[in-house]
Amino acid sequence: MQIMYNICDFYMQGWKKVIKKKRMIFGVVAAEANSIEQREVIKGIARFDKSAGIDTVIFSNNYNPNVKEKELYCENKIYELMQSDELDAMLIISESFVNEELRKLVAEQISRKTVPIVIVGTYLPEMDLPHCTFINTSDEDDIEDLTDHLVVKHGFTEIDIITGYDFIEASNLRVNGYRKSLEKHGIEYDEKRVHYGNYWMNSGEELAERYHSGELKLPQAVVCANDYMAYGLIDKLDELGIRVPEDVSVVGYEYVGDRFLHTPILTTYKRNREAIGEQAASMVYSRLKKKEFAFTPPRGEMICGNSCACGIDRDQYAGEIKSARIKREYDNWNLFNPLDQKLTECRTLKEFTDICSTFHWQVRGIQSFYLCLYKNWYDTDAELSDILSCQSMVNWDNRTPFDMHKFNFAALLSKNYEPAVYYFNPLFFNDRLFGHLILKYAQPDTYDDIYRNWLKSISNGLEFLRMKNDIQYLTQCQNLSDLRDTLTGMYNDTGMRKAYHSIDTESGESCFVMMRIGISGAGFYELNGKIPAIMDAAEAVKQFCGSSDICGKINDNTFACIIQGEDDTERLESRLTSIMIQHNVYIEQYGLDSFVCAAVKCDERSYTKTSGECSDMLAERQREKMEMRMRPHYEDMLSIRSYIYSNPQDSFESEKLQKLYPYSAGHLREVYKKCFGVSIHKDCINARMAKATYCLTVTPLSMAEIAEQCGYVDSKYFLRQFLATVGVTPNQYRNMAK
Repeated sequence: MQIMYNICDFYMQGWKKVIKKKRMIFGVVAAEANSIEQREVIKGIARFDKSAGIDTVIFSNNYNPNVKEKELYCENKIYELMQSDELDAMLIISESFVNEELRKLVAEQISRKTVPIVIVGTYLPEMDLPHCTFINTSDEDDIEDLTDHLVVKHGFTEIDIITGYDFIEASNLRVNGYRKSLEKHGIEYDEKRVHYGNYWMNSGEELAERYHSGELKLPQAVVCANDYMAYGLIDKLDELGIRVPEDVSVVGYEYVGDRFLHTPILTTYKRNREAIGEQAASMVYSRLKKKEFAFTPPRGEMICGNSCACGIDRDQYAGEIKSARIKREYDNWNLFNPLDQKLTECRTLKEFTDICSTFHWQVRGIQSFYLCLYKNWYDTDAELSDILSCQSMVNWDNRTPFDMHKFNFAALLSKNYEPAVYYFNPLFFNDRLFGHLILKYAQPDTYDDIYRNWLKSISNGLEFLRMKNDIQYLTQCQNLSDLRDTLTGMYNDTGMRKAYHSIDTESGESCFVMMRIGISGAGFYELNGKIPAIMDAAEAVKQFCGSSDICGKINDNTFACIIQGEDDTERLESRLTSIMIQHNVYIEQYGLDSFVCAAVKCDERSYTKTSGECSDMLAERQREKMEMRMRPHYEDMLSIRSYIYSNPQDSFESEKLQKLYPYSAGHLREVYKKCFGVSIHKDCINARMAKATYCLTVTPLSMAEIAEQCGYVDSKYFLRQFLATVGVTPNQYRNMAK
């Protein structure tokens, strides 16, 4: 199954003209952004951006393995969004990219950018590009401060250090800081007191064993170059009966959290990641403003615990316990709630988004979140569209779906009056990308690992929904003949091609007419409503063609007709539109603005050229409809227009219209014309003429009966207005339609 969206290069330009940025946008690139280090850096960036009136857009994958995982190739397509021209500057959190292949991918993406770029964290040679600047906190200064604490605060002179691998720059910088502190205080530096590990807990455990066995003399204190090695060390020392801090003090570095899981509570040093994030954002902002910026690595702070004699800061520790308690509650709710089951039971996308909305509370602290799916996300055989259909999934927002080009972030961001923080995370299943979920925070904040599990549930649920609809559709459309579309009984593309070449096009009185349905994409892939709507649209096309002309369904959302004996293309387009508007099953499912028509003369041209010209016209009209949807108050005006066209017999005086739109009649007329390019009075007449042309084409009603159905008390006035509007009398029109 395939839905064709003929989006040309100018389509993107059209979107850019319609949806403009309200503010500058800074892009942040991270991997697995829920980790504590990145969350702190992002908070700093977002805090600066908000104060400067800048929107923050973060691109991150969900998983970040050390090994190559081809299964995760699809989710890393999220980084293609970096190519949007709407990003005024970019910030890359380098230490998050532990996967070598992913580092190369991101480096290749940023090599194409010309905006200011600052890379925060560890130096990576792949990203050492002329337009990129690396900044980081100083490992050397931080470890010097940490060692100073042991010397000055506690008076220790016998201090060991355990650091990471000796071939890693950060490991040696941390040793340099330790050495500077000792020498500054007149303590001799001894290489035998420097121990190398792997930055994980087993390194600390092995060091504890060496102290316990007597291989190494127990010092007064040990500086651990990260918290994980410190956790391994204090846990093992406690197990071996060596008391901390009575026998030896232990301090960590980086403040990774979870101190309450280890005994005793660790004293550690918190790198000032939030400050480095703020400085990174300030640096690119200064470059955009052509101002100088002097960078100074921000120093961190001691976080005291019981692994040295300082003791815990009770307020600090209470905050950690509270955060852990809240996380545990959410973990339990996430583990035992029925979200997965309910999503797999959904049969339509509306049911799906309603379930997501019900369980929005699992994503903590958000102001809103948006499901953004590529238009043809459900079609595994088609190349992904560049257009996404997006919808808010919280009940306090407007949940009306809207379209946006994948690079046109302003289509979403411009809906908000104030700057905010947006996370773009991929939705995918195996090698198929569905789109992304966008989190919005009003205040500088970040998501956590609970949300990552929530994302997995959403992706799995979408795949269940896609498979259900594929199976249902294929079941109803199986056994296709070579020339016929089994669902509608009409010709397929092959049948239309053969029929076209069998007719006489030399007379110049044959026209090729096409209609594309479901152009908004909203709900068009939900089979429960889709199949009845397609059948209703097919019936409209058959009524338009009558018994002597040729019609077909040439792809999933496009119908075509060959009309012989009439060459007024504009009138043919109008007639098909008028008939389609009266088909309520389709219109109620997809809306008055969900289809476009086009007609061209055959003129002895090949089927390919004729249908191609028609298809190009449809694409242009589809683009115009998409642009129209972006106009202010469009949804409100569309509701009024739908009411007018479904009730043409009504009298639409000012009082009635004001009930539909609670503003002044003058304001309504102005907004309506801006939306549709026609006055509301003229459109009321058009609605009556559409009903009249439908009746003249498909019913045997008399002129008086048609006039009455269209709301005319005086049938003579109806005849005059029809002639003035359509250009022929009703009788002449009926004869032409026959």
